[in-house]
Amino acid sequence: MKILLLRHGQSEANKNDIIQGHMESSLSELGREQAKAVGENLLESKIVFDVVYSSDLIRAAETAKIITEILGIKDIVFDERLRELKLGDYEGKNSKQLTEEEKAFLKSCWEDYTIRIPNGETTNEFKQRIKEIFEEIVAAGKEDSIILVVGHGGTMYHILQSTLNILPKNQAWFINCAVNEIVQTQEDKKWTLVKYNDEEIQ
Repeated sequence: MKILLLRHGQSEANKNDIIQGHMESSLSELGREQAKAVGENLLESKIVFDVVYSSDLIRAAETAKIITEILGIKDIVFDERLRELKLGDYEGKNSKQLTEEEKAFLKSCWEDYTIRIPNGETTNEFKQRIKEIFEEIVAAGKEDSIILVVGHGGTMYHILQSTLNILPKNQAWFINCAVNEIVQTQEDKKWTLVKYNDEEIQ
């Protein structure tokens, strides 16, 4: 089984340093170009996907729709469990204008997965829903399935780190529309990360 994990293209909120979480934000012009470029690259590579999954948030859904239109794929499975971490009261704030107290609180949430963001969720809750949907995607596939999953930086992180524990220790954050590819061997069902942020893993 092969799964390509893709963070959405740049959103208008990304461009303007706005914290998103579950907040809706359309793709920017650059984001649409990024999605188009990866779709054309996938078409040129002649990869044939058995199924495409996507977060239902607009920035991910738009990315998935642009790619699938290029690939001639009609169906996308949208699932809200592939959404980013729900950031509650922080959604809509400019990340560069947070107070020191706000920055410290968010940092504590990344360090202590039990802390709940006001009107949001804990990282443990986020991890659990990502693990749940990922395991369902794998269970629904076949040994030779090729699957595309379009989500968010947090989605990618908790699939690769919290669920599979195969994220490189020196990782950078996930680039918009960069391909991350994982492969499962048929013999021992072990997952291997073979491409990270468009770079082949040596």
